[in-house]
Amino acid sequence: MMPYLMIHDIRKEYFDLSLDRYRLTFDDGLFSQYYYYPLYKNHPERLTYFIATSFIRPGKARSMYAGEYIPFLKSKKYMYRSFIEHKFDHFMTTEEIQELAAKPNVQIGVHSHLHDVIPTSTHSRKRKPLSKWKLERFQNSSEISNRDLSIRSKIAFKGFNFQEGSLKRRSGTEWEDYIKYDTELCVRWMEDNLGITPELYCFPFNEHNEKLISILKTHGFMQFFAARPGKSPEVTGRIDVDSLVGNRSRFKVQRSKG
Repeated sequence: MMPYLMIHDIRKEYFDLSLDRYRLTFDDGLFSQYYYYPLYKNHPERLTYFIATSFIRPGKARSMYAGEYIPFLKSKKYMYRSFIEHKFDHFMTTEEIQELAAKPNVQIGVHSHLHDVIPTSTHSRKRKPLSKWKLERFQNSSEISNRDLSIRSKIAFKGFNFQEGSLKRRSGTEWEDYIKYDTELCVRWMEDNLGITPELYCFPFNEHNEKLISILKTHGFMQFFAARPGKSPEVTGRIDVDSLVGNRSRFKVQRSKG
């Protein structure tokens, strides 16, 4: 089976890649994914767009690509604009999603509703410095660094809530209730705005576990995607498109040295 690619905001370099041997998936519902659709419309496989439904705001459809490239935003930049500055123009509008959903080679999946984060004592294998938007999401709380906490997917980890200015561990019931609340919101959004019951789910921040999967199944989801499947046979892994850009650059360097 053809491998899946994971794409966020689209940059010009991606169009120099030979992507016909990949299945393309697009995360978050960014405007660039709508804008550049004409350059992907003849792709041999169906295009899958995973949208975080709270980021999609009412609005008219804007123009698609007609020869001009638009600025590229890294994920930490557009997440800062969303969560801290409350700006959403870099995401698709409702009409743009509806236009894409009507294309015969497009399918729409869910990327959660809120796509939010939470402080947690569970660390990733490769710990990175916390992004500015994640710290400001919690008012740069010193308690996070003092307690050696990471900031990760709110839907995938139990974590800690802020209550009365301090961190309190979230109970298992509170966590499950949040998963159900978020999932019900995104399913309702899809039904109300696209007239579909979604079956495809891509995990926010590519983080998942069996509890989350089991709850999502009760809401009708049947296929799951992440960067890495981990131990779950039910999760389809994906390759980051930026790794192909890096490989291509290294190949050019090697050829020039040869």
